[in-house]
Amino acid sequence: KRKMGIFDFMKGNKKAKSEMTKKPSPEQKLFSEKAIEIVIPTFEQFGFKKHRVEIKEYSSTIIYRKDKQYLEISSNTHPRDYPNYYNIVLGEGNSEDFFEYDWNSVALWRFKKEFNPELKATEYEFPKDNGIEPSLKKANSELLKFGLTFLNGEMELFHKIRKEQNKDREPYKIHSPDKNGNYQTSFEPKSVEQKKKYS
Repeated sequence: KRKMGIFDFMKGNKKAKSEMTKKPSPEQKLFSEKAIEIVIPTFEQFGFKKHRVEIKEYSSTIIYRKDKQYLEISSNTHPRDYPNYYNIVLGEGNSEDFFEYDWNSVALWRFKKEFNPELKATEYEFPKDNGIEPSLKKANSELLKFGLTFLNGEMELFHKIRKEQNKDREPYKIHSPDKNGNYQTSFEPKSVEQKKKYS
């Protein structure tokens, strides 16, 4: 049986939005292929279905949805954003609307920290070459361990962590000149609303 490549996978589901830039970098292509092989079976096991796959030169986004919940694998290898990283993100609501997903999703490392506050948990370092499989296998087992309630559709822990995460965040600021040309700072109204809603 031929191994399914990333292009086959992207074509797989007609309803899902898939996009591949002309030249995804070799490391993003390899990372996405391995993520699909190692982590996606867990998403599917819990009833999540492919929603959007984007593999670009310096980033990749794979989103699976189940009703109001979604799971996302996102990575960033842009030379300006060093160190490069990837995350598994657990979210609720609209996964396409920036204001919604920015305030209504939680990275897996925050779940991990909830279980063990002593841990210096952060996003995963973007793995290279032989490190990709072990890194994604570890991320997958951590998803099953720390994200199990979410995978099962139990949202209490997610809501608790989301609230803690947003409590100390400020809404986005807008700097704009007034009629005298002096810059005034105000809070962006939509993010003020999201902060109230999700903290």
